[in-house]
Amino acid sequence: MENHDNSFCSVCRQKFNPIPKTDRRENLLISEGLDAAYSGWYYSDGIDDVIHSLKYNDRAKLGLELGRHLGQYLSPETFGKVDYLTDVPLHNVKFRDRGYNQAEWISKGVADVWQIPYKKHILKRNRFTVSQTTLNKEERKSNMANAFKSQVSVKNQSIVIVDDVLTTGSTMSACAMSLKQDGATHVYGLTVSTPLDQA
Repeated sequence: MENHDNSFCSVCRQKFNPIPKTDRRENLLISEGLDAAYSGWYYSDGIDDVIHSLKYNDRAKLGLELGRHLGQYLSPETFGKVDYLTDVPLHNVKFRDRGYNQAEWISKGVADVWQIPYKKHILKRNRFTVSQTTLNKEERKSNMANAFKSQVSVKNQSIVIVDDVLTTGSTMSACAMSLKQDGATHVYGLTVSTPLDQA
C-alpha cells in the first residue's frame, strides 16, 4: 500500500488475482433475484489488504480507485442495457461508526469509467442484521428476509448493485429480490472481490 490516502501501489495491483469474466451465480449459496453476478478478483494477497483499509482505516476514496479498476476490467456490455448503478446500503448504525459506505465509493468509480449514472439511496436497509458467518443457508435467508426496501420507483429499470465482497450471495440476493418485487426488470450483482472457489 502507498502512504497517501486515495491510492494503492502498482505492486499491490499486480498481486490481484483476476476472476474469469463469467456469471458467478452457480458459485453462490443464494442467488434468487439476481440475473447475473460478477466479481473482479479473488479475495487473496494484495486485494484483501486494500479492502480492509477501505473499510476499517478511514480510506473511503480507495473505493473510488477500486471501482475504476473494476470498471476497466468488466465492461458495461457484460450486463446488456443498464439504467444505473447503486450500492448495497449500510445500516445507519454501521454508517455512523464508519462514516461512509465503501460500496458507494466503489459504485462511483465504476460509474465514472462506464459513463453510466450512479444513484444513491435506491435501497434502504430496514433493520440491523447479525453477522452471516456462522449461519447456514436457511438461516442466512431468514436473517436477510425483508432487510432492504426500495425508496424510489424502480419499475422497468435494469440495475447493477455494487458491493465490495461477494461471499454467499445472501445480501446481494436480498437486495435484488426487493428491487424485483418493486418492479425492476433486471438486477445484476457486481463486486470487487470474492473468496477463492472451493476445490
